[in-house]
Amino acid sequence: MGRFKSTKPPSQVPQGMPEGSPPPGYSQYDPNDWPTEFPNGMIGIDRDGVINEWKNVIKRYEDVRWIPGSLEAIRTLRLKGYQIMMFSDQPNIMKGLLKAEEVDKIMNNFYMTEFGKNGIFSIDGFLYNTSSDPRDQFAKPNTGMFQRMEQMYKVSIKGGYYVGDTIEDVKMAQNGGAKPVLVRTGFGSKTEKENFKGINSKYKDVQIFDNLLDFANSL
Repeated sequence: MGRFKSTKPPSQVPQGMPEGSPPPGYSQYDPNDWPTEFPNGMIGIDRDGVINEWKNVIKRYEDVRWIPGSLEAIRTLRLKGYQIMMFSDQPNIMKGLLKAEEVDKIMNNFYMTEFGKNGIFSIDGFLYNTSSDPRDQFAKPNTGMFQRMEQMYKVSIKGGYYVGDTIEDVKMAQNGGAKPVLVRTGFGSKTEKENFKGINSKYKDVQIFDNLLDFANSL
């Protein structure tokens, strides 16, 4: 059974963003205009391949490459009143190629600061697994991460959306009672070609978009 770690972003101003007058780079967004209630349900978003380009090991800021429009998409979804929870597979922790502390540092120090620079002043949380062992309840497509989300954050994915780029993401969404959304970024185009072509596809309830921003704009 793999370890499970979680981090929760700041409720309003991301780490690294000082109180008071925003520094250069923040001036076009006012955190005072940020909504405080998000009544329209939960959207879970896979991180790698949906928000940033997929890379086997991300342990440095320089390893992160944003997918065009992904940050705008998260801001759009928040302003439309949706809760946002980010999810990620991190099996390299169990393999010894990555440390949990490195994942936490990247999220808390880099992602949240970059979110703030792009006008995203809160998300509901970030959860990740640490192994790909099918016996691990937290490994996709098992629903342990959804269950932990309910325990920690008192929110449910049931009836909401889950956005990913792999067939494991689709299966996890279905297993957890979420509406599955596939984007063609990351491994998405390959996943679509292998699983969603032809009339015999068993994944008929999946919505497919070119990218996260197209999905955000569809709601």
